[in-house]
Amino acid sequence: MKRLKISIFLIILVSVYPGYSQKFQQDYFASPLQIALDVTGAFAEIRANHFHSGADFKTQKKVGLPILAVADGFISRIKVSPVGFGNALYIDHPNGQTSVYGHMLNYNAGIAAFVNKQQYDKQSFAVDLFPAHEMDTLWVKKGDVIGFSGNSGTSFGAHLHFEIRTTSTERILNPFLAGLTNNDFYYPYFDLLKVYPIDKNSSIGSSGEPLKFPVKNTGTGSYRLHGNNDTLFLWGQFAFGVQAFDYTYSHEDRNGFYGIRMTMDNKLFFNMQCDSFAFDESRNINACIDYQAYKQTGQRIVWSKKLPGNNMSFFNTGIGDGTVMLTDGEAHRLLIEVYDYKGNTSTLEVPVMSRKPEKLVSVSGYTDADTTCHIYWNKDTSLEYKGVRIDFPSGALYDDIDLTINKSVPVSGLYSARYVIHNKETPLQKRITISLDASKVPPSLVDKALIVSLNPDNGRRSSEGGVYKAGWIYAETNEFGTFAIAVDTIKPTVKLIPQKASSAKSVKFTVSDNLAGIAEYYGELNGKWVLVEWDPKNRLMIYRYDKYLQPGKSTFKLVVKDAVGNVATYSTSILKK
Repeated sequence: MKRLKISIFLIILVSVYPGYSQKFQQDYFASPLQIALDVTGAFAEIRANHFHSGADFKTQKKVGLPILAVADGFISRIKVSPVGFGNALYIDHPNGQTSVYGHMLNYNAGIAAFVNKQQYDKQSFAVDLFPAHEMDTLWVKKGDVIGFSGNSGTSFGAHLHFEIRTTSTERILNPFLAGLTNNDFYYPYFDLLKVYPIDKNSSIGSSGEPLKFPVKNTGTGSYRLHGNNDTLFLWGQFAFGVQAFDYTYSHEDRNGFYGIRMTMDNKLFFNMQCDSFAFDESRNINACIDYQAYKQTGQRIVWSKKLPGNNMSFFNTGIGDGTVMLTDGEAHRLLIEVYDYKGNTSTLEVPVMSRKPEKLVSVSGYTDADTTCHIYWNKDTSLEYKGVRIDFPSGALYDDIDLTINKSVPVSGLYSARYVIHNKETPLQKRITISLDASKVPPSLVDKALIVSLNPDNGRRSSEGGVYKAGWIYAETNEFGTFAIAVDTIKPTVKLIPQKASSAKSVKFTVSDNLAGIAEYYGELNGKWVLVEWDPKNRLMIYRYDKYLQPGKSTFKLVVKDAVGNVATYSTSILKK
């Protein structure tokens, strides 16, 4: 591979991970971009169903900026996918760490040629390659251009996703602690405080419900409760939560923080410092936040309560469970600190008075359900009720629940009753299996049947997939909701995007499917397989003219199949002069 020498600025590597043995060597890594690093997504930032596994850097809203190898090493993995990181590259370094670059537009010429050959050999656009195990290892030097910035995969704006991992374990490390820094002089900020009574004997004033409290900034990084009375009157056992963010370069950026500490009377009862984590921990995010508030309002409130099934390594409550008992009738001081990796710290200080209410407004425990069943979070459980079976593997839940099931009559276009299984405000850690009675599905449609989740607001259907076996359709899901059986007999839609033949350098199609989802596709040029790129977020498939397109008239065919076997075919002619 040709190595390009590029002038780049070096960064100083600092810090050792608390509780983690591997150090970052000083001056080892350089910047992955030739421009100043502008953060648009922080490490361990709260995302849907996962903690962000790296740092996102802005690329001036452009694609095509050079991406640089941050240190010497060899390319250990190249993954091309229509989703996830899109065009991604992994470099193993001699220090035992791996750098990862995601959402790239494309690779440099040498890497691109290697990938293209593998795609044709495997006859697949999506490939997961490990060239270090091939005959020709792809070596790189610090500062080499390895590719160009883009927006590929599950990305909704041009940027570079960058990670550092421990090579042997793939544990993700906070890249900001490796020295990929900037001049961050801004303090994190608080949006709100939320207080959670733990049981029916706990109250905020006279209320047994969780309550939110607005906060105000009273100085540089100093916050108090907003309003005339800044004291909380509490009785019983409580957890606390905050929604907080960090400014990095300006008050226009809202990124994730580095850590949170909570103390009551200077005694630590909760600490979360985002140094590193493993991929199989990431979904624990749904137990680290107030998941009900997130599903209802989109708020991202980190709370102190440790649920039994939450094994997130950086979510720490010591020997307790992140709750505080306040039944002594005394005054107390709650202090919550939010800080960034530069040490900028904002504090929320709240006077607390332990005071028993004269009258407690109780919380209703009434549940309107056809049936309920107690499910233990740490036990395999199977249950069946009037045409629905549900299988919970041990650890599917974060805590025990009283599962509710409601059955209602089917509506037009459905081939089973509708089952409301618990509620979407309760998170799942692992997938559960839902099986529905398929006796109302005609035999001729069994292979087109699947389980759908139904949006209660608009009735919109989303496929959960499905397999038929012995009179039942079963599928796995990672979320509670409303489920029923539907069938999909409609083939995918494929539309040619018109282009001027004289200037065209590709054939483009918009491709979509009504329900089951695109499962397979391929393109043929004069009857032979050719590479077609698939961009699901833009519903776009592209054959870019390449060496296999010869002068004269050629026939191009695109074949698209959905997940239940419906097939669409589109043929067109290409004239190359």
